Amino acid sequence: MLRNIAIFVFSAAHVVPAFAQDALCEDAGSYLVQRYAQAGDAQAQFNLSQRLDQPHCSLAEQAKALELLHHAAFQNHPDASYLLGVRYIVGLGVSEDPALGLSYLVNAAEAGHLNAQFQFAMIRLETAHTSDHRDQALYWLGAAASQGDAKAALALGHIYAGGLHGITRETCWAMDWFDAAEMIAQDARVDLSDLLPTGLRCDL
Repeated sequence: MLRNIAIFVFSAAHVVPAFAQDALCEDAGSYLVQRYAQAGDAQAQFNLSQRLDQPHCSLAEQAKALELLHHAAFQNHPDASYLLGVRYIVGLGVSEDPALGLSYLVNAAEAGHLNAQFQFAMIRLETAHTSDHRDQALYWLGAAASQGDAKAALALGHIYAGGLHGITRETCWAMDWFDAAEMIAQDARVDLSDLLPTGLRCDL
């Protein structure tokens, strides 16, 4: 289950920046980007890693991309930490290590990475063994929702409406989260009507 979640996450979130899509490996970055990456600039390291992490690049270049990604994540670069987290959970280009992958996701979540917050929460829910795990999941879903993530607010609504994952059913809280999800979606011009429940009442 954990691996399936991570594969979906990676396929949905690992979008190569526009500047990298047509870049040739032998011309992977500007002179300045390469110099900044060599000097330890985390953003330059991340950008260069994405340019080298292409199917048409050589294995050596893809290995260099992974090395740069590690360097950037070591400096707490949120995107680098997030992508490494998914890679270790899935075992993509690295030895599969879910525990290490989750630690990278947490680092990204703590740095404010929206997808990391949501995905770490969902993984925690799916693999929850303790109340502490469930509390962590609710915390990070709330953090993502507060940043304007409609799917996080929607998830919280369904969790409280159905009393899912061993969490106490709270219909009033559920309605609040559904309302929040709908407002966020309206701002983004997204229709959530098919995902919202009908007939839910606040049980005071």
